[in-house]
Amino acid sequence: MINHEMVVLAREYRNLTQEELARRINVTQGSISKVEGNLAPERAAELIDRIAPALEFPVEFFHQAGERLGFGSSAFYYRKRAVMSAADRKRISGVVNLLRLSIKKLLNSVELEPSRPLPSFPLEDFGDSAEHVARALRAAWKLPDGPIKNLTALIESAGVIVVPCDFGTNTMDATSLRLADMPPMIFISNIIPGDRWRFTLAHELGHLVMHDLPNERMEDEADQFAAEFLMPETELKAQFRRYPRIRLQDLANLKPYWKVSMAALLVRAATLGNLTTAQSRPLWMQMSKAGYKMREPQPLSIEKAENFESLFHYYLEELGYSVDEIARLVSMYPSEFSKLGVAALTPKVRPALRVVPVLSANEA
Repeated sequence: MINHEMVVLAREYRNLTQEELARRINVTQGSISKVEGNLAPERAAELIDRIAPALEFPVEFFHQAGERLGFGSSAFYYRKRAVMSAADRKRISGVVNLLRLSIKKLLNSVELEPSRPLPSFPLEDFGDSAEHVARALRAAWKLPDGPIKNLTALIESAGVIVVPCDFGTNTMDATSLRLADMPPMIFISNIIPGDRWRFTLAHELGHLVMHDLPNERMEDEADQFAAEFLMPETELKAQFRRYPRIRLQDLANLKPYWKVSMAALLVRAATLGNLTTAQSRPLWMQMSKAGYKMREPQPLSIEKAENFESLFHYYLEELGYSVDEIARLVSMYPSEFSKLGVAALTPKVRPALRVVPVLSANEA
């Protein structure tokens, strides 16, 4: 049986319209529409040997179970930097769905054991304050005062799978997903700089902890959570007070300590009342003139995400799979991994969590 959802997923991932796909395989658009609408299963079975090569996926891909999750789903929370086109939305949705389906199959044989819980902290329980939630999570995780040394490793230790990937557009930084039958996941652009990487991860962590359903304030709330989680008010406010007048050099000096961007520190100083609007404006102008909005001095290295790579390496090194066999397992061609921006099949990594084989009923 052909899964019509996979036909739509593959077509949108390839950025093709129904009409374009129809022309590629020499049928009418109506035929493709009926296949994708699950109105002509017999016709789908007839056409799949032509559809599969046209969309550059194995025939097996279209027989797999599963459904697409789109941007209308409450499971998605996304961090955008610009207005997103319909084509970008479909491409990003395709990337996330392909990776999600692959991870689900890989987890059939292994599981990742978190070393700390990922709590759910509804905002209403904390006076609708995202900052209070951030403080509560730091306390729950017993984090010491000061900056978080490795945010990616910290989040992964709570069972979250951080997946660096190529969205094919710079309009998206990250999106997160929390489903009942899978570990929480954060899909993050592999082209963003290190300081944006950390703030983006903290932003998505805020969504995973605070938000069950979307609301019009959730992006602002996630930013507020991230700012407090990475730059606690009590410590940063006191640091800012030591400066008679906050200068760009002061922000540059604080950047490697807190591991956030100068821009984030400038916003934080204003939010905490250490800078007035009149004092902030010339600093923003200086940053713009110096080109810091595009590239700041003292760039931070991107923290390595290891849980996702650990899944692949368990199959390669412990289960004895080849790259081609892993590709067949997830119903993709090996070349597709590089298109998705997955670097998991190259160097060996040290797992952030313990990878545990899943035993069958007879082995247990």
